[in-house]
Formats: sequence, structure tokens, C-alpha cells
Amino acid sequence: MKSSFSIAAVAIAASLSSNVLAAAEETLLVTGSEARHSPAVSDAALLAAGTGSRLGLSDKEIPRHTETISQNNIITMGKRTLTEVVESAPGMSGATSPTLSNSVSLRGFTPVSWLYDGVTVPGSTLQGGDPVHYQSIDVLYGTGSVINGLSSAGGSINLIPRQASFGPHPIELDYGWSSFASHRVHVGTGGTLVDKLAAGRLDVSASSTGSQVEGERQRPQRMTGSLLLTPTDNTMLTFNIDRMMSDTHNPYFGTPLIDGKTKKRLRHTNFNNLEDAWIRSQATSIQATQSWFASSELTFENKLYYYSGFREWHNAERYYPAASRPGYITRDSFGDIAHDDKLTGNRTTVTLDKPVGGLDNRVIAGMDLSQREFAYYSNGFAGEDSVPVINSPKTPFSSGNAPRRALTRQVTQNQYALFVEDKLNMTDAIAVLAQARYSNLEMKWNFRQQNQADYRSYDFITLAVGPTWDITDDITVYANYATGKEPGNDIFFISPAQTSLPLTNVQQYEAGVKGTFWHQRGEVKLAVYDLQKKNLYQQDALQTDIWNAVGKQTSRGVELSGSIQPWDSLTLAGNAAYTHARFDAYQQGGQDLAGNTPRYVPQWTANLSARYRATQQLGLGAQLHYVGSSYNNDTNSDRMAGYTTIDLSADYEVLPGMTLGTRVRNLTDRFYSWQRTYATQELIAPGRTYEAFVNIRI
Repeated sequence: MKSSFSIAAVAIAASLSSNVLAAAEETLLVTGSEARHSPAVSDAALLAAGTGSRLGLSDKEIPRHTETISQNNIITMGKRTLTEVVESAPGMSGATSPTLSNSVSLRGFTPVSWLYDGVTVPGSTLQGGDPVHYQSIDVLYGTGSVINGLSSAGGSINLIPRQASFGPHPIELDYGWSSFASHRVHVGTGGTLVDKLAAGRLDVSASSTGSQVEGERQRPQRMTGSLLLTPTDNTMLTFNIDRMMSDTHNPYFGTPLIDGKTKKRLRHTNFNNLEDAWIRSQATSIQATQSWFASSELTFENKLYYYSGFREWHNAERYYPAASRPGYITRDSFGDIAHDDKLTGNRTTVTLDKPVGGLDNRVIAGMDLSQREFAYYSNGFAGEDSVPVINSPKTPFSSGNAPRRALTRQVTQNQYALFVEDKLNMTDAIAVLAQARYSNLEMKWNFRQQNQADYRSYDFITLAVGPTWDITDDITVYANYATGKEPGNDIFFISPAQTSLPLTNVQQYEAGVKGTFWHQRGEVKLAVYDLQKKNLYQQDALQTDIWNAVGKQTSRGVELSGSIQPWDSLTLAGNAAYTHARFDAYQQGGQDLAGNTPRYVPQWTANLSARYRATQQLGLGAQLHYVGSSYNNDTNSDRMAGYTTIDLSADYEVLPGMTLGTRVRNLTDRFYSWQRTYATQELIAPGRTYEAFVNIRI
């Protein structure tokens, strides 16, 4: 990557706004095209449209479990990656790896769906950037099909980029230095460009990050920009762009199991230590939205969105003890692959806020059209070599005698959808939210290796309905029923034998309570759910080239989250989740797995955090993260141990708007594994690390 990108972008960001405001902490204002135009008083108030509803409702008005992590919390808690951010939410567990990307388990299902400002964006390149670029990160628990069509049964994560808004805003400068000579820098600013006409925002970040694994270094660079125009009193135009580039050398794919165990002495060993091992990626997201407020009751909106991403891998990915050479590791799966992804779409909505029969009523209807084109290049993961377990030499990729990649499949998805939502206030305290979506998908697969082309059309309707009841001004109870659709496997990677199979059917029942107490100094959420997914793909026991959609999985659980501020200088927060996930009917390799727990689904997860301002300048923080044990496979023959980590932080405002601080992560240097990339190896989580940082707001 050329350093000129970072230098030029930083210079632009620093000069964007002539009106700045000295502040140590900022008050965020959601001004995105689909968000509510009101100051944020809590994370719940930051909930963006497109997460649980497109009506622009608050968290309290949506009869679903949702969570929001604000940009201020991302910075205060020192989160560097998306996985670090979302694993602090109730019930979340997961890992980041070269093959798994941000692989997150939620409500018994893996993975979750990822959205960018309410749009389902393919690929994972944008997920690799610094989360400082997000205004908030919203989580919808359970199926989101009624909002987004095809959607993960477990939940959806909506990434809300930082938006332009009028008024003075500070220039932000964040820098961090941490273990393994790692550096992170962010510069951003925004505000009024032309009074009552134009506002802008620009954020730039770059980092060079090492790890405990020898040779691994990641260098992501990112720039996000937002422009807000109000040419008339009743029209608004917003333009958002996100450009991300990343280059990782010698990425870590895991540590081989020796005698069935992960050896601590190999904690720092990188078996992907090829001279030319890398992952490179680049992606661009552009969104343009026009809003016309025709009257106090009627609003029209049109969003045009575009995404282009390219990611390539060049690594030795799988390792295991050499059968005939004690003290040696066999490396195979020399992968030379690439993904080329493009998405173009347009969403048009009309919102009417008008009483019906004397009852307050708000309704939105719209249409969404999109096309996604995907090309996959692969060398078939051929090739292998053997290296010593200790002090393995650096060799070139060619040592595995693997062929170069070639185009193996092309997939096109054409989609159109019609959707409607209605919120009817039955009384001052009781409201009902009803949602429906009709989706039509046309899939075209071109399997180049098999010289085979397949076509399939899917039509389906998804529904959701639920009441909310404000039993007091502070406490709301709710219930909800929702249906969903999801492919049995990634629809862009299914085999020719799976293209004829139907989509999976999802249905969810949920009930819960949301509220505040003690004069708004405390907040609590409780949700219970029953989630069922049918038509899981499984191989025929006798003919392994035949697949059937006959499997079934059920997940039931409880999620609890809350926070309290006993006094002005102390804030306590925490959450816990219990997940009971089981296969009701499922086979693998002829083995009946009914009653088993799906892989990578811990029964318990929990988080605790404390923030104490000892003096006006000195702040202290602590975070505890617990993930219970889970299975590494669906046969439940191998269990991965649970773990608990503790992070500590301290910061001091040396000057108004300038804070210096330090953090230690994994205080006890706990040795544990996240997941398995392959059955023969595990991803060892980072050990104890240190960071020093400075945050400036001028």
C-alpha cells in the first residue's frame, strides 16, 4: 500500500471543517437517511432504521431484542476489530481468522448476516477495517428476513457509518501503540460546510498490526466520507463512500494438534511462514439517498447502493503431524484463490404517518431491486510439503507444487422485493407492529470445472408481527412471531448437487421486557425465544453425491443485559445469555446426530464492565469476558474448553480535549483456543498485550 493514500487523506480530513468544538466526549446525532433525527441519550436511542424496522422506530418501539453499541463505547472500551466489538453483546461468541473472517455464533446458529447502513453487503473486506469508522453497530437477534430477504436465523449486525451533520464538530485524532510493534491512527472531522445547505464528514485510519504469531502483519487502510445536502426546506440528499484496502503477510491459519492437543510451546509458531504468503483485499461501498418530505405526513425516499470488492489468498492453510516423519508437520491445501464481488441495487420507499380510525398509525411500503455478480478463482487447494515442528524454514509457495488459480465458478443473483410495515397504536400504551416482505430471487450458477450451468428461481413471503405494551412510562413488555428464509449453505458456494434444494424455513417466537429504572440511571433488557430451522442440508447415507433438505435444528434461550450508574462517577454494565441448541433431525456421514449440539455454540456467555472516573481527569476501566465450552464438530466427539479474559484500562485528561491512557488485554495471559479452521488445527487466541494511546479532540 502506498503511504501517500494515508498522508493525503489525513490532510483532507484535518482541513475539512473550519468550525471546530473543543470537547473530550462527543454527543452523537444520527442523521443517516433512514435514521431518526434526534439526539442520542443512550445506546438504545441510537438504533438505526433497517435493523429491526424501516419505520425509524426506537428500540423501545420494536417488539424484538436489539442491542446497539455506540461509537463512543467503541473508543472508550478500546475495541480494535469488529469481533472485539460484537462479542461484548449478549450471546455473541466468535473469532477472526483468514478463512472464517468474522465468524460469529448467535442464538445457536453460525454465521450471522452483515449489513452496511441497512443494506446486505457481500464479502468481508469492509468488516476488516477499524471500527472507529462506525457511528454505531446494531444487532437484531433472530431472523431478519422480513427486513432483508435471505437472512441468518441467528441474527443480523448492522454497521452504521459515521454521518455528516450540521453544526460544529471537533477534529479527532486517535493514536495507539501496542505489543508486537503495532500502530493505529485515526483522523476525522466534520460539520457545516455551507450554512443550512451542506455538511460533511471525513474519517481516515491506517494501522500496521503484528501478533504473537511470528511473521504475521496486517496493514489495513480505510477512508469514509459523508456529504449531506439540504437544497430546499423539504429535500435532503446524502452521499456516503467507504474505501478499504488491506494487505496481510503470513496470516495465521492455526496451530496443528500434536497427540490431539494444542501445545503451548507452539503458541508463536506460524506454519504459514512462506516467503510469499499473503491476503490482499480492497473494497468500495457507495450509497446515495434522496429524501423528499412532501408534507408532515408523507415522505418519499430513494437509496442507490453499490459495492465492489476483491480479495485474494496465497497461503498454505492446513497442517498436521507427518505420518512417516516424527517431528515434522505436513502442510497441504496450498490455496491460491480469489473472490470478485459486485453488488448494485436501488431501494424506494414511501412513508405515511396518519391516523386510522382515530388511532395513530405509521406505515411504510417499498421496493428493493439488486443484482450481485460473483466470480470465484481457485487452484483446488492442491500441493503439500513437510517441515520440522521446530524452526521450520521459510520456503516459497512453489514448494508445495500447487498449480495457479483459475476461474472455477460464476454466480449471478437478481433480486427484487416488495415490503410493507405498519405500526398501529391501539391505545396510548399498546401498539402493534406488523411486517411483510415478498422476495423473488433468480440464481444463475456457471460451474466452470464441471462445465455445468444451473438456474433456480425462489419466491417466498416472510412475516413478523408483535405487540408492545408500556406497562409504565419506563417499562415495556413485548412479544413477537417472525418467519425467515436462509440457504442451507452459502448460496454462492453450494455445489451443483445442491442447487435444486429448497431454502431453509425459519420461525421464531420471542417475548421480552425493556426498560429503565431509578430515574433513568439504570437500564435492563430480558428476552426469551424459541427458534426453529428446517430443511438443513445433509448428505444421503448411501449415495454421498446426493443431498437432501431434511434436517432440523431448534434453539431456545434467555438473554439478559443491563447497566446502572450508582453515582455519577461509576457506570456498571453486564449481560449474560443461555443457549440450548440441538439438532432435532440431522445426519452426517450416515451417523444420526439428533440430540447433538451444533459446533461452536457455547451454552453460556457473559460480559461485565466497569468505568470509574476517580477524579475529573482520571478514568479507570475493567472488562470481563466469558465464553463457555463448545464442541468443535457436530458429532460432539471433541470439546473446546471455555475461557475467561480480563482487560484493564486507565486514562488521564492531561489537557482539555487531550487524553493519554494505557490498556492491558488478557490480563492473566490466559491460554485458550477460539475455533478450528480445519479438524487438525486450532486458532490460539492472543495472549496478554499492552497498549498506550492518545485521544485528542480540538
